[in-house]
Amino acid sequence: MRSPAENRLAYQVELVRAKRLAAGVTLDENWWKRLKARWPHRLSCEMSCGPGWSDLIEAVNELVDQEGVDPITFSQIKEKYGSLRMYWHGIDPVGRIDALVDAAEEISEGVCETCGNASKMRQSGGPGGYVHSACDDHAIPGSSIIRVKTESIRTPIGRFRATTIEGDE
Repeated sequence: MRSPAENRLAYQVELVRAKRLAAGVTLDENWWKRLKARWPHRLSCEMSCGPGWSDLIEAVNELVDQEGVDPITFSQIKEKYGSLRMYWHGIDPVGRIDALVDAAEEISEGVCETCGNASKMRQSGGPGGYVHSACDDHAIPGSSIIRVKTESIRTPIGRFRATTIEGDE
């Protein structure tokens, strides 16, 4: 069952995708330049993930704009254990940014990092192998579909995610 933040973000992702497609913008290796041009201060970090998650990252930033909690900055945006990770700094007294980032990380597990289509979590190379979120077209050959459980843990020094791989479905 999705949280209210996940529902809100999923809707925003669909709006972003529809606008991008209507404008004729395709996903390519320079996707991050378009986002950095729009939010140069907030997205001054390296973005180490595939173009399939660009609509998701853009939707998060549009919702951050709506929350009006600037200035926040992302210090790192990357793929880890097959899902998106977004680390940020700033003031968020109500926890809305944390909720959006948690939602983005959860949603990313069902979005192909390469093309943005629906995907499954997969592992290549057997236990201990590379975990990735991919559709059938972009899955690493020979990879197995797996179930990944993630838990967001908040401590006085920050927010962490614990990831457990349960094995083949």
